[in-house]
Amino acid sequence: MMLRIFCALALMSATSASAQDAPGFAGKTINLVIAFEAGGSYDIYGRLFARYFGNHLPGKPRVVVQNMPGAGGLNGANYLAEVAPRDGTVIGEISQTAAIGQVLETQGVRYDVRKFSWIGRVTSNVQLMHVWHTAKAKSFQDALTIETVVAGTGPTSSSVVFPKIMNDLFGTKFRVVAGFPGVASATLAMERGEVEAVVRPWAEIAAKNADWMRDRKIYPLVQFSLARHPELKDYPAIVDLAKDQAQKQLLSLFASGSDVGNAIVAPPGVPAAVVAVLRRAFDETMQDPELRVEAARAALEIDWLTGDKLQGIVESTFDIAPEVIEKAKVYSSGR
Repeated sequence: MMLRIFCALALMSATSASAQDAPGFAGKTINLVIAFEAGGSYDIYGRLFARYFGNHLPGKPRVVVQNMPGAGGLNGANYLAEVAPRDGTVIGEISQTAAIGQVLETQGVRYDVRKFSWIGRVTSNVQLMHVWHTAKAKSFQDALTIETVVAGTGPTSSSVVFPKIMNDLFGTKFRVVAGFPGVASATLAMERGEVEAVVRPWAEIAAKNADWMRDRKIYPLVQFSLARHPELKDYPAIVDLAKDQAQKQLLSLFASGSDVGNAIVAPPGVPAAVVAVLRRAFDETMQDPELRVEAARAALEIDWLTGDKLQGIVESTFDIAPEVIEKAKVYSSGR
């Protein structure tokens, strides 16, 4: 009898200790730092995720979105690496090219993506360079002979790096006007006629401006991805343009960000138990029927991935031949 009582007390004590050790968020606020301005693809997906994430965390905390744009996502990523609390109350959505920027030792990078805890990917992200209907160049072939003004954001962004690469490798005539804080302002500049082309996620175009494709207000030039999107089969992926294996390796490095996509991370140093809770809540959030209904209603593509698999994709970015990295640095250096 005494033995049974002792065992029961021991079990109650262990359960109580386990409950105390398990991270909870009751009464707390979770800040989701989005490293880009409001209105763009990162913001759209980040806010969708934030509306449901708290319901799947212990204690059901409130989730608040904080936009922190600048330098093509570097400001937000550096904040998460250097300043944000390490207790799970601050998470972030950073650039899909964050790992590429680090590999290439881009100026301004003060983070190590391998030290972030990657919580999960909301969706992959095929970026599409397209021109407004008033532009003279209306295809990639046209861009080989006609100068086309492209809106650029930060130094590691596809909108800055890929035009450099295409000009050098293929002889295109892209002229980048850099410094836009994000896709939303770049798109507005295109509509105003201040630039002729932008680089924008296809998912955002399909959700917000599907009529632009239907009514030929825009003309796609090239997809910055490893493969053609099923809805964009008539337009080349950047790797399709490669003339040899060396070019394909180089282009694949920069295009790999499409597999990282719109992803959620936690700062370095967050305890493993907290990361596990965040990842479990992420997985549940992405399977939430109400989120799925809202996404479908808004024509938002969901292509989610677990945190551990995403962590593997990010870390594989560093498995690149040194000669490819050195060549790639030329394009990301700002020269």
